Amino acid sequence: MVGWWRRRAGRGSGAAAGGADDGPVRGAAREAALDELIRAAYEEGAPIPEELAAEAARAGDVRAMTVYGIGLGNRGAVKEAEEWLRRARVAGDRMAALALGTLYMDRGEFAAAERYFRPVAETGHVGARQALAELKALRETEARNTPPPSRPEPVRPPAESAPASVAPAASPTEWAARQLLLHPDDDHHPHVLMAMAVLKAEEGDAAGARAYVAGALASGDPEVLFWVSRMHVAQDGLHGAREHIRRAADAGHTTSQHTMGVLLTEEGDTARAEHYYRLAADAGHTDSYVNLGVLLRGRGDLDGAETCYRRAIEAGDSAGMNNLGNLLRQRGDLAGAERWWREAADAGERDALVSYGAVLAERGDWDAAEPLWRRAAEAGHAAARLNLVGALARTGRMEEAERWLRSVDTDVDTDAAAPLPSGSHGPPPDGPAVDDQPVGPDLAAVADWLGGPARAGDADARAALDLLDGEQGTG
Repeated sequence: MVGWWRRRAGRGSGAAAGGADDGPVRGAAREAALDELIRAAYEEGAPIPEELAAEAARAGDVRAMTVYGIGLGNRGAVKEAEEWLRRARVAGDRMAALALGTLYMDRGEFAAAERYFRPVAETGHVGARQALAELKALRETEARNTPPPSRPEPVRPPAESAPASVAPAASPTEWAARQLLLHPDDDHHPHVLMAMAVLKAEEGDAAGARAYVAGALASGDPEVLFWVSRMHVAQDGLHGAREHIRRAADAGHTTSQHTMGVLLTEEGDTARAEHYYRLAADAGHTDSYVNLGVLLRGRGDLDGAETCYRRAIEAGDSAGMNNLGNLLRQRGDLAGAERWWREAADAGERDALVSYGAVLAERGDWDAAEPLWRRAAEAGHAAARLNLVGALARTGRMEEAERWLRSVDTDVDTDAAAPLPSGSHGPPPDGPAVDDQPVGPDLAAVADWLGGPARAGDADARAALDLLDGEQGTG
């Protein structure tokens, strides 16, 4: 396995089957010596015999589980390594999460790798942030070397059109198991009380769950307040749980702070939304950087918005890349805008696929623009569908053009931002797209889109117009 595991193994860490025997140590002294060996292996990468790492791991030492798992992976026992690393990760060990993420990254399972890296990176962990940057570079390489898929995986909606909160990676049951392992001797710790509430609820013991929740809530602990808010979200919906989310946010829970920013933005209270976004962004929440940038740009604070977008980009966020492209276009920096649209398009951002396609079409490279628009169109982007209709009509593929035109729904967002060539669709230079696009097979609209380039001497557009006139004449 390469990446993080191999780099750590290079420092002599892990449960490699080697190293000196620790001698005939007995009883408490032996336990103390073993604990020191595990600490040195975990914190300093010191060598440790595999059998000792295994002994400590089986005895429940979370650090030993991680060390043993890494060592197993280094010698090729990947399945067993995963089992031990998952145990350590459920117990809250960040190093185990990084090792699991690296394992998936080495397999090419990038989405799974990100699920392990990102929660650790959001705590400010430098190694996890570096891992995300490495993952981003691998994805970009794969995108350049692989033809775009016919139906790309769904991507997160751009924050400029619909900011969304981010759910935590752990399930309630995973979180509960982790807390019980982290606090084995403290039955009154608020996280233990909340964990017991989760487990009681899983068992169907509602009364028992409520009793534990009441005890946990009395502590005012941010993590407890967050999980209570999630219960209310599941029962009452996001807006119904608003007060519980606010309590968690005010207690310092980062994800809840971001979610409050989203809710307040929807309500139009941008001053309070900014307050919560800044709190979450200061704690490293990437989506809060993006959403704060959108809010500041809407006020005309382009410098502040650019700072936020660039910080999101540093964390590997493709929506930040697209939004920075929009901002630079607004400032007249078309070269800079093109660069970031291209990078965001490579990462699969729908708006960036439309915008970068429009840049290419402006240069006359419709052949390169069409597959970008097609990818975004197949992901449901209305503006991309309209642009694809124009590209198809230019070369006489009217049957397919009509099929795409029938699929246009004005309820689908049309938030594309690009300098637009004649015959392509997008918003005005300083704002979002309007919602007055044609619905249904409006061939007259297609003719209108083609009219500009045809009058300018574009032979393809002229031929498509002639063909379209025939279609309308026989309709």
